[in-house]
Parts: sequence; structure tokens; C-alpha cells
Amino acid sequence: MKYDPLDHIAAHFLRDTQAVRVASRNERDLLRLIWKSPGIERSDLTEPLDLTQQSLHRIVARLHERGMIVFSTSETRRPGPPSPGLTLCRDWCLTLGIAVNVGSIGLCLMGFGEPLDHMEIPQEGSSLAAEMERIEAAVEELLARRGAERRGVLGIGLAVSGHHMLDTAFNCPLPLAHWSLIDLAPLLGEQLGLPVWADNVARTAALAEAIFGVGRDVADFAYIAHLHGYGGGLVSGGMPFRGSFGNAGEYSVLFGREEYEDRPALSLLLQHLHAKGRSNLTLRDLKSENLVDWDGVAEWVDRVAPAHNKAINAICAVFDPALIVLGGELPHSLARMLIERTEFNNLPRHGVLRDVPSLAVAQIIDAPGAIGAALIPLIETVL
Repeated sequence: MKYDPLDHIAAHFLRDTQAVRVASRNERDLLRLIWKSPGIERSDLTEPLDLTQQSLHRIVARLHERGMIVFSTSETRRPGPPSPGLTLCRDWCLTLGIAVNVGSIGLCLMGFGEPLDHMEIPQEGSSLAAEMERIEAAVEELLARRGAERRGVLGIGLAVSGHHMLDTAFNCPLPLAHWSLIDLAPLLGEQLGLPVWADNVARTAALAEAIFGVGRDVADFAYIAHLHGYGGGLVSGGMPFRGSFGNAGEYSVLFGREEYEDRPALSLLLQHLHAKGRSNLTLRDLKSENLVDWDGVAEWVDRVAPAHNKAINAICAVFDPALIVLGGELPHSLARMLIERTEFNNLPRHGVLRDVPSLAVAQIIDAPGAIGAALIPLIETVL
């Protein structure tokens, strides 16, 4: 039987048990508006939600009774009775994000739509069972730091580096072979006793950037995740676009075998720097902003610039976004070097150039995959 995380949500979070829903469609629309505009007045919600005043008041009252929203005194001076400001109650639920990358596993503890804490543990060994036990210990530490318990967790988002396969299985890079081609959500769900949703780590990083980073005011943008590999995510209408097989944004597919070693993947930069005499470097060391001054870095950036430009122009041609964000674990200084070398294929026609997207460095640099993963249970159930 196919695993459905909705079947494992604790009853105290549910609006009704027969339909297994945390919130109705209208409630979700209202909660999302409040999330995007904390303190918004109740009277300002009638028009965007296309609800009568009576219906809106009834929904707001129900959400307040459940402890999902809190009222605040409006400071607006307008005729008529005052309208309360509405804000999500951060303590109504917790979610957890777990991001499995080569070399590290990031974790994020999130309140109701607000990151609270994060940590990182090494990804090591080749035993999936042992790594899940270490994840469980890290989850307990995160909860203990907030004085929280598992019963307060609505669900978990699991983000994995690799191509999405069937259900919640991924085809991961070689160092994560023990995570590959296994239906992961039910395994982690059994380990932690919580519902688990799974997605690609680059797409969850794009989601974090869409909600909390430079993409929060841009409806359509592309995110390039420079990690051990080279992938990313597409955000359309403010939400990630997954594609038919869950692999939209897998930019490495653009490159044939003869080009594969010249992608801007950080594992290849690591190999290049090892050959330059820095044999003890790890992927974590590449987060240093000082690496732009290291011998061989400028040489590597020049070498991968054609592949970078190929990806940029493919994104422009197929997706036509307003913005392209360089993120993942790429230091800002290295991202700026790539941006400086960007060349758009933009020949003038009738003396006029077409519009091209802006390029930006990601704002979410600490645990972006885990932060985005922690949002998944909320987006799948209440927002």
C-alpha cells in the first residue's frame, strides 16, 4: 500500500478525521494570506478571499478557537468598529526539515511558518539505519533546546540530494548510495513516529529562497543549487514547479558525458583544488568566503563559465523567469565571480534586445534545503 503522510498526522492537528484534513480550502487560503502579511486586518481579507463578511468572521473565529491564529489590536484609524489584526500563532505546531547532502545532514525546526532553530551533523558511513538513528538523536536535541516534544510536530520534510524516482525514492550521488532507490518516507516516518514528505534538496532550497529570501517578491524565478552536484529548482507563481516526474530543475541533464566534468559542481571544484595541493579540503571548507583568493579558483571559474552560461541561457529560453538565483552552498564571493562571467545569448532584432532575468546571490545560506523541507508539511496541509 502506498505511503500517505496524511494518514499519520496526529489527531489533535486535524480539523476533521473523516476527510483527514488539517484545514479546509477556504481556511488554507486565509492562513496563507495571514502568513504572507502578518498583522493583516480581518476586514482586509474579505475581497481577496471572495467571502462574505459572515463567512470570513466564522472561519476566523474557528481558527482562533483552534489556536492557529492570534488577534492583535489594529493601529489603523478608520471609521466604524475596529477590525483585529491577525497573525499565525507560532506555537500552534512545529515542523522539522531534514536535508541530506553529501558530507552533511542539515536540520531545521520551524514553528508555524517561522524558522526557530537549525543544526548540522556530518553525513558519514554507509549504513542507512545508522544515519537514521543519528538523525533521530539530532531531532531530539533540537526539540530539547526548545523545550518541545514530538507530539507538537505536525510533520517532517525530508530533502535528499539526487534524482527523484518512484514514490519517495531518489537516485543519489555515489557518496549517498546507501540512501538511493529506497522508499525513504515510510522508513523515516517509522523511525520518528511522524508523517514524512520527501523532495529533492535543491527544490526545497528554492522554496526557502521563495519564502524567506530574494525570491519572496518574485512570482517566477529559477534557483541554481551549487552543491556536491549541480541542480536547482523552478519557482512558478511563488511555489516550486516539480514537473511530471519530480525532476524539474535538474540542470545537469543539459550536459553530455564530454561536458560533465566542466559543470559548476562543488565536488569538481574540490577535486581541482586537491590537485592544486589542498588535499585536506572538504566540501564544508568551500563555504569560506576567502576561497576566491586561493590558487586555482579563478582558473576553475573560467573553465566552468561556458557550462554556467549554457545553463543560464537554457533557463531563459525554456522558463523565461524574472530572476535567476545562485545558491546551494556557493559562497557569495564565488557566486559573484560567476555572475560577472555571465553572457546572455541576446542578439538584437530590429536594433532591440529582449528582456533578460536579473541575477542574484541567494540570501538563505545556512541550511536552505532544511528550511525549505520544514515548509513542506505546512504547504501540504495548511498553507
